[in-house]
Amino acid sequence: MNKKDLTLVVVLILMIPTWLFIDQQFIKPLFPEPLPPAVVVEPTPAAPVVAGESPAVTPTSTPAVIATLPEVVDAVLPADQALVEAEEVSLKNTQMEVTLSNLGASVLRAKLFEFPETLEDKKQEDGQVVVLDFTETTFAALTYNMVGLNRDAGFAVTRSGDGKVTFSREVLPGLLFSREFSLGGEGYVLSVAERWSNSGEQELILPDVDLFLGAMYPREEVSQKFGPFVGIDAKHVTAPGMKHYVKDLRKAVGKTNGMFEQTIPVPLEWVGVKNKFFTQVLTLNESEWSGMASLTLRAKAGEKAAAAIGFAQPSVSLGSVKLLPGQTLDRDFSYYVGPISMANLKALGGKQEELIDFRLFKFIVPLGKVMMLGLNKLYALTHNWGVAIILLTFVVRMLFWPLTQKGAENMKRMSELSPQMKALKEKHKNNPQKLNAEMSALYKTNKVNPMAGCLPMLVQIPVFISLYGVLRVAVELRFAEFLWVKDLSEQEALFFIAGFPVNILPLTMGATMVLQQRLTPSNMDEQQKKIMMMMPIVFLFICYNMPAGLLLYWTTSNLISIYQTTHTRKRDAKKAAAGDSVPGNMKPVKNPKSSPAKSKKG
Repeated sequence: MNKKDLTLVVVLILMIPTWLFIDQQFIKPLFPEPLPPAVVVEPTPAAPVVAGESPAVTPTSTPAVIATLPEVVDAVLPADQALVEAEEVSLKNTQMEVTLSNLGASVLRAKLFEFPETLEDKKQEDGQVVVLDFTETTFAALTYNMVGLNRDAGFAVTRSGDGKVTFSREVLPGLLFSREFSLGGEGYVLSVAERWSNSGEQELILPDVDLFLGAMYPREEVSQKFGPFVGIDAKHVTAPGMKHYVKDLRKAVGKTNGMFEQTIPVPLEWVGVKNKFFTQVLTLNESEWSGMASLTLRAKAGEKAAAAIGFAQPSVSLGSVKLLPGQTLDRDFSYYVGPISMANLKALGGKQEELIDFRLFKFIVPLGKVMMLGLNKLYALTHNWGVAIILLTFVVRMLFWPLTQKGAENMKRMSELSPQMKALKEKHKNNPQKLNAEMSALYKTNKVNPMAGCLPMLVQIPVFISLYGVLRVAVELRFAEFLWVKDLSEQEALFFIAGFPVNILPLTMGATMVLQQRLTPSNMDEQQKKIMMMMPIVFLFICYNMPAGLLLYWTTSNLISIYQTTHTRKRDAKKAAAGDSVPGNMKPVKNPKSSPAKSKKG
């Protein structure tokens, strides 16, 4: 490979991680995917209801229309329910405890037993666990915004001994509402069954109402360097289909003071809101009601030098429905609140596992899913995530072993041709076209390919990028320890010097890259070698703060390459000493085109 080609290849390789960073941070926010135009929702003003009086129903043949509420206005409750005291009810299984409220029949918080709050809590037998709290905003999870059915509406509570609790009340004269929550013996899915009954003699029309998910925030123990992680996702019935709104929200909140709000008037199958490791997903099961007609995004910017998105809360608009006198309609939801786990989300159906945003190019996402599946399978065998990453590295390298072996042999042949190549460059230094022709002939004669040495590295780059996407969001690696590493999902930060984190793995990665280069046969001149020696420095700078799990993969991969190179050298040396032919140890063949003309017979 000539100097010009080599320099181009090196620059292209170095540009890949640099471009990924620039693309995610600067380019993509400038060109968000097109969205339907925002719709401003004007809630129907409700006539005030005086405490002690029942809301008036017009005694005509015209159906009574129930009003929705603006977010900032609270409905005045009928006198018999205005003084209902707040009551909390809990449902619990082996993996979580959900706390419900009789005010609004809402979900206040979810306590996840398998996830310690901090690394220190993990080491303590009675340490704190993760609690997703939805009480810090106007609307807790699964709260409506309808008159008589909002966050202040008081419900009667009926408990069942089989993991169920039912909230019920008369929303308005003649309109009965009940909501049953049920939690299975394990898992993170809360089943929600609603029943609306018209017990009066007048037809009722329930308008479009908003149903809220709980607000999500960045977690304090999670680094936000490779975020944003707080976001909203939705699976629309039609275009745009599956949509991660995190990039749009990041751009929007950066230009908005206070709360950003936008309505997407596209029907959807499910909606989710998440931080880095945990999520809520709401799915409306098939029913007699119309589905989720639109999605409203709400978000705020995070604090400076921290999370780009510091708050996100979506709501869905449920279509209006007519209730005839004596008619009852049922509506069922599936509400998942728990870790962002591919296995858990996939079990929900509806392609909810696509909520996991690897932040990869679309053509690499399937590879990322394979890497995550493989990593989980290996963990099931080893019960240690660090060992699983090392074994995954071995599996990947074994798959690429024939290709890397051919590349190494090709590089050795290229090194043996170095004197002839140097002679040709000197002979045709003023004739580039002639030099290229002679070099091509020399490569063809000796059956070498100048690009073959770079190919093994190039084909492994998608694997590295896909693994980066996996380790960036894998909840399984949260607080996963390995040797001195306390958390494989974060940088090591073994200790700090003047506030600067000391990370061993990226330094080891850089050192193994240098050693690998020195062991690799090369026909480069001194200037080209200097260019190649810059690669470890550049990658060290880019990867220094990356998750430790990713750097463990790369360092292990480099060590395998070093072993492969030294093993091949020893094997070839033994065969050469025994007089056997060695692949790559072939005698250089002179280029016929560059040989001097034979003298005529005298």
